[in-house]
Amino acid sequence: MRELHNARGEALHLGRELGRGGEGVVHELPAHPDWVAKRYHQAPDAAKQQKLRLMAEAIDSPLRNYAAWPEETLHLGESGAVIGFTMQRIEGRLPIHMLYSPAQRRESFPQTRFDFLVFVARNIAAAFATLHEHGHVLGDVNQGNVLVGADSRVILIDCDSFQIQVGEALHRCEVGVAHFTPPELQSIASFEDITRTPNHDGFGLALLIFHLLMGGRHPYSGVPMADHIGESLEADIRDFRYAYAKDAAQRLIAPPPKSVPIKS
Repeated sequence: MRELHNARGEALHLGRELGRGGEGVVHELPAHPDWVAKRYHQAPDAAKQQKLRLMAEAIDSPLRNYAAWPEETLHLGESGAVIGFTMQRIEGRLPIHMLYSPAQRRESFPQTRFDFLVFVARNIAAAFATLHEHGHVLGDVNQGNVLVGADSRVILIDCDSFQIQVGEALHRCEVGVAHFTPPELQSIASFEDITRTPNHDGFGLALLIFHLLMGGRHPYSGVPMADHIGESLEADIRDFRYAYAKDAAQRLIAPPPKSVPIKS
């Protein structure tokens, strides 16, 4: 289907396909070159449709400045089910791991100095703070949903997976990446019934900033000092084995060789 309708009943023609994933397809919108359309492969359930409506109604300039937030819902027919949404078109930005990985940074951001990394770290923190000020939580923090450009600005993507709070309505984030999940949630089998907090996001934010400033290192990855240590990054996070801690020896882990030292 190449034509959908927005919430006001206006027809929107879908243009060239820009990307495809397991959940849906992103298309150009020829009539709105600054926007793109995300169309799901199948209409989401009623709860997700309501979540997208609430997100589109709640958008404002601060959110738009830091996130590819749903602008308008898209429907099958003038009053049909929500099948997607429009959002701002993001160009000239790359996933954050292409900046914090030294090898990829040399290729993708060749003129970058350390001060640029600090600016980006600040902007990621500002993006998270803006989201939290609106009552929302990212939830599924990972290296794939933060994009950065040569101007150091960051944009959060995959916003439809975030935990959204509008008034009394709460729509949880049901997914997560283990390596960015805080210790207290490492043993959770499913996030469907877990209400995340800004503090949970803070763990993932700290990891992203650590990656940026420490050459892509993970703070819980180091040299094990016992046989049962270092077998699983998830287990080391759960057990608070921060490799750069002052008492790292008591945590039975040491920083990796040639890693940047942490000074108090």
